Amino acid sequence: MQRRKLVQISVFVIRKSHFSSSIKPLTNLDVDVSVVDDDDPLYADVPRPRKDKSERKPYPTPMKELIRRAKEEKELRKLQPCRVLEDPPDNGLLVPELVDVAHCVHRCRNSLLSGLSKIIHHVPVHRCRLCSEVHIGKEGHEIRTCTGPGSGSRSATHVWKRGRASDVVLFPKCFHLYDRAVKPRVIHDERFTVPKISAVLELCIQAGVDLEKFPSKRRSKPVYSIEGRIVDFEEVNGENSEIAVTSTTTLLHEDDFCKEEKKKSLKELSIETMESWFEMVSGVRKLMERYKVWTCGYCPEIQVGPKGHKVRMCKATKHQMRDGMHAWQEATIDDVVGPNYVWHVRDPIDGSVLDNSLKRFYGKAPAVVEMCVQGGAPIPDQYKSMMRLDVVYPQRDEVDLVA
Repeated sequence: MQRRKLVQISVFVIRKSHFSSSIKPLTNLDVDVSVVDDDDPLYADVPRPRKDKSERKPYPTPMKELIRRAKEEKELRKLQPCRVLEDPPDNGLLVPELVDVAHCVHRCRNSLLSGLSKIIHHVPVHRCRLCSEVHIGKEGHEIRTCTGPGSGSRSATHVWKRGRASDVVLFPKCFHLYDRAVKPRVIHDERFTVPKISAVLELCIQAGVDLEKFPSKRRSKPVYSIEGRIVDFEEVNGENSEIAVTSTTTLLHEDDFCKEEKKKSLKELSIETMESWFEMVSGVRKLMERYKVWTCGYCPEIQVGPKGHKVRMCKATKHQMRDGMHAWQEATIDDVVGPNYVWHVRDPIDGSVLDNSLKRFYGKAPAVVEMCVQGGAPIPDQYKSMMRLDVVYPQRDEVDLVA
């Protein structure tokens, strides 16, 4: 990223200089522009939180594109007030090619949680008592980044306690929808009656995973759109939709098979857990391409379905102007599966505590990756730059001598 900025600055100076006529254009220079691409994982920097939390999250899709889609949908309603919705899952049917992906994501999620619950007995996890900071290592770090109550009197020093497996990976919860086509929204009065489950689990259920505890309506015929309102003629004719629970028994058999497996070493368990993590994230990306997921632009609230819910529970910036309603927008993969970045410990066996004065030399990684790496799994290529493995840590008395 820094190389790309330097190339842009040099090109700008060359163009504005009065010597530009005697200099070859950029196309003739021997510069490999592909090397300085922002998407190159070799130049991925340590992620930083938003400086101003009062600002809205950036839109994944440009606003002009959203306006164009809304105009096309409005024109289509005028031309065809009553029409059959053809494309799944908007018509209430499942996307056939994504059913297996949903089952794979569900299995990987169960495998990930099971692996983390076993690795945590060998790799200690610490969490701050007053904020959401998590650290993986023998002792908590000394980096002063606490934003909890009374952090000013403690110079932003964390107060550590023993963490759990649920602190390593973040699965935000959302309301479960029984019928995502006809009743896609949960109103404010239903906030205590409708259950809330993990957004990844809800995404798998809507994509084809059938669980007996959280039933979902499955249709055999598409629904109709009459002037923008969804109507299901199967209910009018008295036809009963099937609610399949066949996959529940399959999952139970898979869980029994996992219990009968032989006891694995810490390294094998870490490698398998990391593979489950990457496979789950990849599957969630595929599901989000067809199944809509919404997030609030100001708070971490999330909802899986055609629309966001109407529960007035937002307490973020400008919530008084919206009467507590959420400012819904398209969600990203980080909203559904929180990576939960933590500081990378290069030598966990040494047990040395990370120093606050050396924090600009330390790298970061998702908590799941960091935990599996400390358990013996190889470091993934896409996180080697973020972990800053090529940086040599100076001594504490050498910090002032480093440029």
